[in-house]
Amino acid sequence: MNWIWIRESRHTNVRDIQAEMREKQRLKWEKKRKIGKQSFMIHHGILKWGGTMFVLTNIGVLARHQELNWHYVVSLLIACPLAGYVWARCMWSLHEDRFYGAKKRQDSIKES
Repeated sequence: MNWIWIRESRHTNVRDIQAEMREKQRLKWEKKRKIGKQSFMIHHGILKWGGTMFVLTNIGVLARHQELNWHYVVSLLIACPLAGYVWARCMWSLHEDRFYGAKKRQDSIKES
């Protein structure tokens, strides 16, 4: 229903909605940014992303009725948190560039 309304509305209204969405995303990012880069990488990357991948991968192995190999489990204990750290670092950089790189560019344009 909302999609039909957006498509039928004027372009300025669609831009307003998109700007509002970006503003909500920016505010959500600012909340996460307040905890700091290191805490973000540990909490969201290593624990949430890496931990979830570790658990889901092991559930997938057990669901196929395979016995867990301890070498496999140890390698997952290393690989999943490491991948989570890389993911969190990429997300941090992406969001910083997206919200604060754009803001810096706008500020420099206004000063000119």
